[in-house]
This record gives sequence, C-alpha cells and structure tokens, in this order.
Amino acid sequence: MSMKINLTEVPEEGRSYHWNRETGELNAVLNDLIGNTSHEADFFIKPLNSKDFELTGTVRTKLPEQCGRCGIDFAFPINEKYHEILIPKQNQPRNSKYSKVNHVSDLPQGGPETSEYEGNLFDMGEFLHEVVALAAPFNPAGPEDENGDCSICKIPVKGRSFSYDEKMPEEKPQNPFNVLKNIKLN
Repeated sequence: MSMKINLTEVPEEGRSYHWNRETGELNAVLNDLIGNTSHEADFFIKPLNSKDFELTGTVRTKLPEQCGRCGIDFAFPINEKYHEILIPKQNQPRNSKYSKVNHVSDLPQGGPETSEYEGNLFDMGEFLHEVVALAAPFNPAGPEDENGDCSICKIPVKGRSFSYDEKMPEEKPQNPFNVLKNIKLN
C-alpha cells in the first residue's frame, strides 16, 4: 500500500483510515524514528469543497529516548492528536510575500493547522513522520510514579535538581612578562 492518499478517491462523506505495524503502511517511513516498535495511526479525511480537505486523527507509538534525569534508555510514549486543513500547494514566486507569526507563542491555540498537497496526492506517511518527530521532547524523562519518584530510575523527583555542574580548576593569571626572565641572551 502507498503512504500517499489520492484525495480524489475520498468520498463526500469522508473516509476513515487505520494504519499500524501489521498493515505496514508506515513501517518503512517511521523506521528511522521508532525501529520495529509498534505504532497505530487513526485518521479521517473529509472534503470541505472541491480543493480543500479536513484531516483529523491520532498517532500512537513509543520513541527510544534517554531519561533526562538519569540517562537510562526508555521508551517515551507518543500520543499525538492533529487537526489539519489540506490545501493545494501554493505557488510562491521569488518575489512573493507571506506573513508569519513572530514567535510560536503568537500562534492561535486549538485551531486547525494547514498542510499542502501536490496534484491530487497527500503524503500521509511524510506528515505522520513529522508529527512523531516533533512530539519528541527536548529533555525526555519518564513519568513520576505514585510516590513522586522517577518511574525509570526510582529517584525521588520533587525538590531535586538533576543538573550536572563540574567545578573547573582555577588557573591563576600570570604576568605575560614572566616568560622574559627565563630567556638567556649571549
């Protein structure tokens, strides 16, 4: 099966999709992120008009990560929801202008995003690869258990700093002219 969806084949009432490790559509495209880990993607595509489509869904898997607290390898759970409006690819000549937000905090919350498709095909595999990759946190850590300890290394989390600070030996500044006293002249 292809990871590209022909949008002209989506019926007016929309179509549901269920892809997982057994159905195999995403195995190759997600391999660099999750290897042989199980994954599941459920999504629904519905035409809004003759060119625009609504895409909603979830993707669930686990990313191999290292705990930001203790450095132990663990499987970080990913459970991402998405809501997109699929639009035809926009032609952007070299002198075109577009607007964008100054900072991610300026983005509207809770509304749909937009993704482009080319021709009549939307690359769902590439889209889901991006969703999973962006879900990886900068500093992953396992969830806390009922006692407030790290579920991976069992170290108490509350009130503890997990930073590492190595004290560097101080060198005393030397006078640059000290080198001259060791020079021997004929």
